[in-house]
Parts: sequence; structure tokens; C-alpha cells
Amino acid sequence: MTNDDLDHAIRSAAGPVPHRAGQAHAQELLERIVRTDREPDAAPRARRRLVFAGAAAALTAAGAVVAGLVAGGPAYASWTPDPGPIPAAEARDIVSKCLPATEAGAARVVIGETRGDYAYLNAVSPEGSRTCFRDHNGKVSETSILTVLTGTEQLGTSGVELYAWPQLRTDEGYIRLMAGHLGSRITGVDITVRADDGSSSRTARATVENGYFAAWYPEGKDESSSNTTTLTLHLADGGTVKDLSASELYEHPKLD
Repeated sequence: MTNDDLDHAIRSAAGPVPHRAGQAHAQELLERIVRTDREPDAAPRARRRLVFAGAAAALTAAGAVVAGLVAGGPAYASWTPDPGPIPAAEARDIVSKCLPATEAGAARVVIGETRGDYAYLNAVSPEGSRTCFRDHNGKVSETSILTVLTGTEQLGTSGVELYAWPQLRTDEGYIRLMAGHLGSRITGVDITVRADDGSSSRTARATVENGYFAAWYPEGKDESSSNTTTLTLHLADGGTVKDLSASELYEHPKLD
């Protein structure tokens, strides 16, 4: 368990958040904390803001975001704002490297995507839920999700829940992962990152499938302090729900 997981677990177990966790779940989390050694963080997680790498980032003619420089060229150079599908065989391979062997066989991939040379998915097993990120060099990293998901009935037709929003450090720099649960009439999710001073704004399209959505973005380590992230929901009837704060959704889902 990382420090980020520990922090989120303590918040979920101890805080007055009845829609997130019940008494039994809180006790389970506390027992898990007690019996689990603390591990070094992969990267600090900024709970309030999600960003692209602002001044250090540039959108190339091919649509790639430059989040910093590494030996041999720009970081995350093949990243694209529009996602692609992840083949089933590739998803299973990532799951086998991301989850313990005792969980991988029973795990189910609820959402996954590719962007350039990278792949990202959310898998659930009887032991819990994990986000798994495969880097361009094949390295797979994971973060655990300790939140109790909001029921489909509560989300209704246009509700949305953002249940994962960690920052992850890779060999190329930092990225932000996003995963959530959607109401039955939501067909698309756009994620917009704006600099607080109005100097820049970028939008990425999330993968949406079977009532879930997912996306990931390059970002600078500390840039979440100077950016604001919002979601736009696209509905089956052509309507939209705009300017939903990601930080607020991460704390409390929007119910129908």
C-alpha cells in the first residue's frame, strides 16, 4: 500500500462520507492499514487539481503532448487527446503483470484504452479494483482504488462519479489517471484542463464503455496548483452537461 493509498483509505474510513463507505467497509480498511507495511509513494497525488504540463508542455502538429524532456526525445511524445481501443489479449497481459497471480485469473477489465505507445485500464477482482498503466517500454504500474462505488440506480441517467484520480510517476515524468462511473444515458466525456490565469486550455476525450469512463494525461509534478479541470458529459439525446468540477466529483459524485 502506498502513502497515497494509505491517505485515501484513512479519509474514507474516518471521514463522514456515508455515500463512500459504510461501517463495515471502514472497519475493513482500518484493519488493512494496520496489517500492511507502508511503502514509498510512486508520486504525490494532488487531490484538488488535474493538469497537463503547462509551460513545459506543447501540443505538436501530430497532437502529442510534451510533458518534459528525457534522453532521446520528448516525454510521452506519442500521447494523443483521442483514445484508441485496447485489444483483449493486450489487456489480459497487462492484468497479469498488474495484479497478484491470486487475483489476476478472476479479474475483469471494466474499461481500457490506448494512447500512442501507452495503455491504461481499470480491472476489478473479488479483492478490489486497480488501475493499471503500461508504459511505452512495457513496464506496468498500478494503483489501488479503495472507494466503494456508487450504485447504478443512484447515478440514474446523467449522474457521474470520479472514483480514481491519482498522479503516477513513470520513467518519462508524471501523468494523471482518471476513471469513473456513468449514468445510463451518458455517451461521451470530455475533460478540459485550464490554466487559472487563462493562458491555456486543452481538452481530451475519455474512453466510455459499459457505464464507465477512463483517460490519462501527461502533467507536470506540481502543476495542479495552477490549473482547473472540468468534465463535459454528452448525453444520448444530444444534450450536454458542462463544467463539472473534477475535484468536486472526486469528493462527491453527481447524482441524477
